[in-house]
Amino acid sequence: MRRPNTTMRNWLQAATPNQARELAKAADTSVAHLRHIAAGRRAVSADLAQRLAHASLSIGDYQDLILDQRELCVACGNCPFAQ
Repeated sequence: MRRPNTTMRNWLQAATPNQARELAKAADTSVAHLRHIAAGRRAVSADLAQRLAHASLSIGDYQDLILDQRELCVACGNCPFAQ
């Protein structure tokens, strides 16, 4: 399983700046917060992981930009309900 910061870093590298802003707005956070997660300075809560996963579905038909809640949060990765 990849680390959450690796998942977010790869997502930010694949996304355009507009897509990053759309994700942040839809998940009720900021692009700066997403960059902090990617750098490993911030952890992702289960709530934020769920918001990011749902927000990534609304960005468009880009399969490579869909985030998985279980990859963003360590607790979600171990939770049987998130499977």
